[in-house]
Amino acid sequence: MNKATKLTLAELLRRKEQMIASKKIKKTMDLYIKSIDSVITIEEPDGALCRDANDMEAGEGDKYMCYECIKEPDLKSKEVQDAFGCAVPMDIVEIIFAPGEIPQIAIECMKLAGYMGGVEAVKN
Repeated sequence: MNKATKLTLAELLRRKEQMIASKKIKKTMDLYIKSIDSVITIEEPDGALCRDANDMEAGEGDKYMCYECIKEPDLKSKEVQDAFGCAVPMDIVEIIFAPGEIPQIAIECMKLAGYMGGVEAVKN
């Protein structure tokens, strides 16, 4: 854990604008995907997307998270959907990625949203 200072009310108020501004810009990350030997770009999901994905059946939530968060290539493109013969738009995720890669991509999306690794206990 990094040596961090305790957040006081004065410091919170001082950082207010910075904190609000940082929330408006969605974080992105490039991921190397072994099965396609290529890099994709994912974007941070919002809280509603994370809750929706979490409420879905096992596997469906990960697929949904990937479909919504992968920004490059654009999986929602009609051209891509038609080229891969997708009956249902989200099918593109299972067509392109190996089964084990889908939950890993979804986890990286969740990390971008702060759901994993963003909080640590302070040891005195």
